Amino acid sequence: MQVADEHRALVRQWCARRVPAEQRDQLRISYTERAGRITISARRAPVFPELGTGWTTEPLAQLRLLPDEERWILLWPDSSGRWHRYPDESKASSPAPLLDIIDADPTGIFWG
Repeated sequence: MQVADEHRALVRQWCARRVPAEQRDQLRISYTERAGRITISARRAPVFPELGTGWTTEPLAQLRLLPDEERWILLWPDSSGRWHRYPDESKASSPAPLLDIIDADPTGIFWG
């Protein structure tokens, strides 16, 4: 299943806007894409870089494209890594409204 270039661009731009340039040496918001699923993650710099540890990655949200409906749904991960559908979430024809929900985070699921 292929994600439209315009939808991919929306997510890429959203990720770039989430962290001010002066903080990107410590925190980045990125995404990965696989089979119609876009997973958005927070990447944090190592606390002790002299130990040679890499950046940590924590999944924040997932956008899934429902192929039979050509609509997106929003999911959040629990502490064991299982994905759950976001409460009160409606399907969207574009990732944009779902990214707005992540931004606003009215339930505190995504940003705490």
